[in-house]
Amino acid sequence: MLYRRIDDIPVKLSGRVAIKLHMGEAGNKTHVSPSDVRVLVDKIKENGGEPFLVDTTTLYPMRRYTVEGYQEVARENGFGKLNVVIAKDDVFEEINGIKLSKEILGMDSLLILSHGKGHGLTAFGGAVKNIGMGCVVKDGKRKIHFPTFPKYNESKCILCGSCAKSCPINIIKINNNKLEINLNKCMGCRACVIACKTGAMWTPDNAIEQTFDLLSLAAKGFISRFKGDIQYINVLKNITEHCDCMPDPGPVVCDDIGYLTGNDPLKLDSESVEMIKKKNPDALDFDTWELFERIAKKHF
Repeated sequence: MLYRRIDDIPVKLSGRVAIKLHMGEAGNKTHVSPSDVRVLVDKIKENGGEPFLVDTTTLYPMRRYTVEGYQEVARENGFGKLNVVIAKDDVFEEINGIKLSKEILGMDSLLILSHGKGHGLTAFGGAVKNIGMGCVVKDGKRKIHFPTFPKYNESKCILCGSCAKSCPINIIKINNNKLEINLNKCMGCRACVIACKTGAMWTPDNAIEQTFDLLSLAAKGFISRFKGDIQYINVLKNITEHCDCMPDPGPVVCDDIGYLTGNDPLKLDSESVEMIKKKNPDALDFDTWELFERIAKKHF
């Protein structure tokens, strides 16, 4: 159901309620607003629940890479007066071969509060990604992204530096006429592969499909294991070209739509994409989303 005002959304979760939320990278201004989150926090408290904002640390080495760093960013982004829990990477439960956050799994109820926006890999980031990547500890994130980690063919490399310039986290260097890449910090975004003109940086033909499969498998595994009630809200406001993981996510590509709720995360995301399409058919790379949707349907 679509709501114009967040105040109108019924929330009936109780107990220890985890609000699974991406609180934005340092400098990001388009993440879900703290004022919207406070409305939901108050609704949960009115039901006698105890709300927590929860998320996991990042795979890439920016400020949200550590629990302490993420807590600082959350305060800077306006969530400092709320109860924020950043899950630890060493507290996990393995499901379908992927390590999920046991701290989030241990909550009584769960509100998946997702900002609908563009994403460099899946084209649209909503509820499924909020669970499948956001409820996973670092080792699990690495496993999901591993298929899209770049391969390097030195014989094709002309040391032009295009890959290094394209890398958003600066893990590719050229030293002493040799290319060096730190795959321990790679997030599998494929920017270097796209930038390379000689084929020296490459990924297997089915790499994206493998990552999409693992991401949706992680999301479904988490949902099937969670024992409490789950509610889903997609916030279709400030719909940007790129993800909230970026300090500058690019321009807003679609007019605000509102708040969409539903019982199934994949259906909720699909409906969100259809609404964005109607507002702006050129907003996102819908071909990439349709590939993800097709693969995710195997698990949902």
